[in-house]
Amino acid sequence: MSTESEEMSLDEKKEHLNSVRQKRREQIGRLHELNNRRNELRSIRDKNNQGSKTLFKEAKTSREKRDQINEEVQVRKQMRDILREDADKIGKRLVELGSQMKNVGVPRNKRVGDKIRRLERQLETTPFLTKEMEKQTLHQLEELSSEFERIEQFKDLRSEFREIQNKLRYMQTEIKTYHTSVTTLAQESQIHQEKMISATKEAKKIKEEADEAHAEIIAISSSINMIRKELDSLTQEVKKLSSEFGQRVQAVRKAKRMEVKKARDQKLDAKAKEILVRFNDGNKLTLDEFKVLMERGLI
Repeated sequence: MSTESEEMSLDEKKEHLNSVRQKRREQIGRLHELNNRRNELRSIRDKNNQGSKTLFKEAKTSREKRDQINEEVQVRKQMRDILREDADKIGKRLVELGSQMKNVGVPRNKRVGDKIRRLERQLETTPFLTKEMEKQTLHQLEELSSEFERIEQFKDLRSEFREIQNKLRYMQTEIKTYHTSVTTLAQESQIHQEKMISATKEAKKIKEEADEAHAEIIAISSSINMIRKELDSLTQEVKKLSSEFGQRVQAVRKAKRMEVKKARDQKLDAKAKEILVRFNDGNKLTLDEFKVLMERGLI
């Protein structure tokens, strides 16, 4: 037992022991609070880590879908642009054909062939033709033949014009279809882009919260370790003080018992002396008085 402990009174020892016990109870309560808080933070951290993991996965899926759509958009853009180039070339050819048809002129007489055949039959079947009539007929045939060639040329040009025109219309429809699909896919890609950005932003926010919770967990764990060490020290001190206090109480009680016994002995000694005087004087003693003398060793 230390000198300082020996110098303390019993009440001071009791007060000091109660103070250490109270401090220990407070630290146990603090430890309980920190454990509960740490468990709560662990739950928050694990939940947020799982949430951020899910969101990062969603962001990755959205990014992959966006990239896949963007690749398809590029392919369709290329197809659209190729068709536009071909359409431009065909359009130029259509302009050329229009110009050629204009130069040839639109045929007014569509029955030139019939006229040529009729004049040819006339030459073959008319027995008597003057030279002048024959010359005129041949001249008409020459003009009609020239007109017929022009008509055939125009037909060929018109046929090619209509063919190219139909082809151009089909290509324009295809171009429009590709352009519409590119626009639609671009909008879909934008949706996935926004989903990716939103999911990534939310995932980072939740991950930061999880990291903050983890940092607080580490700080609390450090505090818990310090409190546990202090509790170990306080527990040892409580045991020591309890033992010292118990020994001191036992000593005090023993001392009180000794004082009581001493006072009783002194009282009995005084009484025994009185009884002894009376006994020596020849007085008759009672049984109790006789016992007192025997107990004190006077007879």
